[in-house]
Amino acid sequence: MKLSKLLLIIVAIVAVVPSCKKTTTQLEDDTKAIKNYLSANGIQAQESNKVFYQVITEGTGEQCNPGDTVAVKYKMATIESPDKIVQQNKGDKAVIYFLPSTLGSSSDDGAPIYGVQLGMVTMKEGGKSRFYIPSSYAYGSSYVGPDSVSYANIIYEVELCEILRRDKKH
Repeated sequence: MKLSKLLLIIVAIVAVVPSCKKTTTQLEDDTKAIKNYLSANGIQAQESNKVFYQVITEGTGEQCNPGDTVAVKYKMATIESPDKIVQQNKGDKAVIYFLPSTLGSSSDDGAPIYGVQLGMVTMKEGGKSRFYIPSSYAYGSSYVGPDSVSYANIIYEVELCEILRRDKKH
């Protein structure tokens, strides 16, 4: 009798353990969390390559492209604490970003995180947009501020002030 109970317990454990195994990727989890956040807050956003973006002001200048050098003003928060700015440009001074010719490359000095690169190419000069970026396309397991969480999904608001130069490949 004891052997049959032990066998039954082992079978139950073996049946339960595989169901505890994670079956989604971090990017899938991030995307679901962002969609839930947008829905819960009544935010209409478009999606491009798993980055959600909301156009605040449509730009009237040139389209931003990979390889461009741009001047931007920005502020960043997380969907966990959307009202707490964890990073932003200093004062009214724009920062310079160098968008790599191949998006996703981080070898170029001054290249923003991948999610911002993907968002920037949806913008025109003079525009302002808000990007909802999965942690997989941002800082991953790193913390983005003293009170943030690892695997934080990012809200990145960007004003594309000026396209400074174009890569000669265009």
